Amino acid sequence: MPGTNKETFNLELPTLGGKFLWADIYLLAGWRIQKNILSDHFRLLDDNNKRRAWGSYEHCLEKLFHFKEKFQLEFPSSHIILMLHGLGRHSKTMTKPTKFLCDQGYAAYNLNYPSTFQSVESHADDLEQLLDNLDGITSVSFIGHSLGGLVARELLRRKDGWRKTIKPRHLIMLGTPNNGARIADMMSGIKLFHTIAGPSGQDVRPYKAQDLPKPDISTLIIAGGRGTKTGFNPLFGEDNDGIVTVEESQIPGIPNFKLVKSIHTTIMDHPDSLKAILNFMSEADRAVIDPD
Repeated sequence: MPGTNKETFNLELPTLGGKFLWADIYLLAGWRIQKNILSDHFRLLDDNNKRRAWGSYEHCLEKLFHFKEKFQLEFPSSHIILMLHGLGRHSKTMTKPTKFLCDQGYAAYNLNYPSTFQSVESHADDLEQLLDNLDGITSVSFIGHSLGGLVARELLRRKDGWRKTIKPRHLIMLGTPNNGARIADMMSGIKLFHTIAGPSGQDVRPYKAQDLPKPDISTLIIAGGRGTKTGFNPLFGEDNDGIVTVEESQIPGIPNFKLVKSIHTTIMDHPDSLKAILNFMSEADRAVIDPD
């Protein structure tokens, strides 16, 4: 990583925002090191989102190891759930499902990535670095809203590194355009769309999204819609959540599917989505423990 281990002055204050510019690249029990996509500097945040250090990656890592020893930081479980937000959003948009799962006894963490500044492949690179450095974790599950599901799928297509020591257990996608989003194709000729949505805005187009292989782990697809021919957006001419159609969410050969009557932007918070997530994970885990 770039930078030196030079000491930098730090005020231990809550962060003031800028969520769209940071990528989580190291995670330990709610503490995280983030990389700024524009300045390429780093910061260490504690589990209350307070900045404990900033500067080079090496400096932040040294500080994290200091706090690890001081506070006996460790994951509460050897299995964790990583929550991935959608395009143009940030980690806080996954707060409700993350809290729900934590209340059910899971160790769930909502990650941040600069969704409009990098490609799906680059997001997966950052997440791969995070997974390569997990301490004490033997299995991981992914829950992705919209673009987050594609980032998880790109990560799962890679078979080296972290996959030699950590087993991927579940993949759950909510409103993910697995077959690509026609709306992205429709807007691809608009320069403003390229500026706002960035490289990932092109990665959700059908020609790119359909190139991802079928996930090789237990997978649940949750799609938003009304169960009607027009859905929430009649312009699509088929059931949809306002942005992604039910058909666009599908992956051939993936049988686990749930339709939730919700629009795209809030599907991860819907009670039926939360119930489906919990039931799927519980049943999948029971099947592993008791295959008969």
